[in-house]
Amino acid sequence: MKIHIITDIHHKLPASPTDRNWDSLLHVQSFIEDAIRQEADLIVDLGDRISDIDRKTDYQPSTELADIFGTFAGKRVHLLGNHDVENLTIADHEEIFRQPMQIIVHDLGALRLIAWQPDVSCKLGDGFPRAEPYLVWLIDALNSDSRPAIIASHVPVSGHSQIGNCYFERNPHYATYPDHATIRKAVERTGKVAIWLSGHVHRNTITSVNNIRHLTIQSLSEQFTTLPLIAQSWACLKIEDGRFTLDVVGNDPFHIQLPFMRSGDRPSIPPHAPYSETDRLREIASGSSSVVREN
Repeated sequence: MKIHIITDIHHKLPASPTDRNWDSLLHVQSFIEDAIRQEADLIVDLGDRISDIDRKTDYQPSTELADIFGTFAGKRVHLLGNHDVENLTIADHEEIFRQPMQIIVHDLGALRLIAWQPDVSCKLGDGFPRAEPYLVWLIDALNSDSRPAIIASHVPVSGHSQIGNCYFERNPHYATYPDHATIRKAVERTGKVAIWLSGHVHRNTITSVNNIRHLTIQSLSEQFTTLPLIAQSWACLKIEDGRFTLDVVGNDPFHIQLPFMRSGDRPSIPPHAPYSETDRLREIASGSSSVVREN
C-alpha cells in the first residue's frame, strides 16, 4: 500500500519575502506527478488548501486546486481545514472537488482509512470546538471491523508539545481540540488504530501514545523550519510486510520506519503513579492527573 500525503497548501498565500516566484500550484502539480510516477494507491489531502480571504475570492484557488487534483485517476481523500471553511461550506467544497468531504471509511483491502471530519471552525479567543459530538460515529466505525485502521484528520489529537512552534508555543489551544484527551482515550480503548495522520501544526512530528503513532506532516508552503527556503513538503507512506515507512520530501525532510499494527496487538504500560505525595498534589494542581483528565 502506497499513500501520498499533502497538507496545508495555503494556495494564494502572499508571496514569500524570500521567494517572490513561489507558486503553490506548480508544487501541487509536482506532487501529483510524483504520485502517478510512484503508482500511489491513494492521495490524502489533509486540508487547509487555501488561505481564506472572503467567500467570493476563496472559490478561485479552491477550483484551481481541484483541477490539478483531478488529474490523478486514482482514489483521493480530501479533508477540510479551518482555513477552508472560514468562508466556504462543506457543500461548496464537495461541489468544487466532486468528492465527499464528510466523515467516511475507505476500504483499502488489508486495512482501512477513516477520514474523520469533526468541526474545524477555529475562532480567535476560543480555538476549536469540542470534537466529542463526532466521537460515537468514530468508535462505532472502528469497532465494526477487525482490520488495522489509519485515521486522518486535519487537527491532531496527540496532545504533543508545541514548544519551538512559532505559531502554537504561546497558543497551544489553537493546535488541537479542547477534548483531545477524551478522544484519544476512547480510540485507544478500541485497540484498532495503527496510525493517526494530521496536518495543521506545520511541522513533522511523531508522538507514540499507547501504541498509536500520531504523525503530523509539514505544510507545503511553510518557512519557519526552513528559512530562507520554503518547505515544499509532501509525504509518501508505504505499508508492507508488517511495517510502515514515512518519507517527507522537500526542504524539511523526515523519515521513519516502524511496525504497522493495531494498537491493541501489543500491550501498553500505563503511566507510573506520582512518586511522592508532593508530586501527586502538584499533578492535580496542574490538571494533568488521570482523575482530572477523565473528568
